[in-house]
Amino acid sequence: MTGYVSRLQIAEKVCIQTEALNVLHDSLGVDGSHDVIERAVVEVAERMGAVEQSLLLGDLDRLRRAARSLGSIGEQLGFLLLSRVARDAITCADRQDMNALHAVTERLIRVGDASLAAAINGATLPN
Repeated sequence: MTGYVSRLQIAEKVCIQTEALNVLHDSLGVDGSHDVIERAVVEVAERMGAVEQSLLLGDLDRLRRAARSLGSIGEQLGFLLLSRVARDAITCADRQDMNALHAVTERLIRVGDASLAAAINGATLPN
């Protein structure tokens, strides 16, 4: 069976902890919480780009900082899987395990994209 290439379709299913968003909603109101969430979505996207770029440049210190920030933002928004995978990336960077770091970073991007899609589509916004 040589000559066949299979393409794997990998999708990350994210679970959003709505309690974190409800706290924002209760403390800031509808408009205030939506503004904070929108800004946080932009920050998540920027941090994901920084992680990816840092990996390409081999700058593990910058990657750690960006992943730590990404994890913190994820926790505040209730994106628990994003936070956990960001911590995994930091662990791989600390161990200088580049093979694992590449794999975990790819997963971090998939989870981040899925989390952003959920936020953008309004699935995570309190009514």
